[in-house]
Amino acid sequence: MKRNEFNAKHPRTTKSLKEFVISYEKSLAPDVYEKFLNSLDAEIGNAHDEIMALPPGPARARKLQELVEEEIRKNSKFPSTCSKGCSACCHLEVEITNYESEILTELLENGHPIDKDRLKSQSRRELQDPVWKNGVRNVENQCVFLGADKACSIYDQRPVMCRRHAVTSAPINCELPDGKISLCYYPRVDVLIVAASEDPDLRVGPLAKMILFS
Repeated sequence: MKRNEFNAKHPRTTKSLKEFVISYEKSLAPDVYEKFLNSLDAEIGNAHDEIMALPPGPARARKLQELVEEEIRKNSKFPSTCSKGCSACCHLEVEITNYESEILTELLENGHPIDKDRLKSQSRRELQDPVWKNGVRNVENQCVFLGADKACSIYDQRPVMCRRHAVTSAPINCELPDGKISLCYYPRVDVLIVAASEDPDLRVGPLAKMILFS
């Protein structure tokens, strides 16, 4: 398989996986690279089949979350320095799927408390709105599911994008505008996300919009 064939077959490949694929093209012999792409294609297909075996909705979201957690546990060569309370990343824009939105909406319907005014305010923003960059701890950017103790109040149900975001650098660096941050990268987590994204019923959007308007 050539790279253009791979890209055509998997148009929703994540940016990180695209960069990973390009880096391998530079370091492998052409025949070995083609075998690598064939193997990657097969991995995506197998993960896709496993996820699609479940009915559309929360079941597929939870399966992806389970697979992502398992992959991170198995391949954490360097321990993440993220810990309860270091919540700088909880002030960043997060995208979720419509399936994850169903999970979170059910929590809210069952009485989980959030700042509804902030949720509405965030829902009016465009994707990648510049306001998300207005200070690391801008209270208007704070996730509505971040508790007063600076810990995630829905940790077990948190979206995949939150699960995959982790660093190995000092947590204080995440607080600084020019702090040097070393992100954890798990290639197969991207494989799993790509596999899930090829679900024809799946949609992705900013958390607030997905909760209010899905």
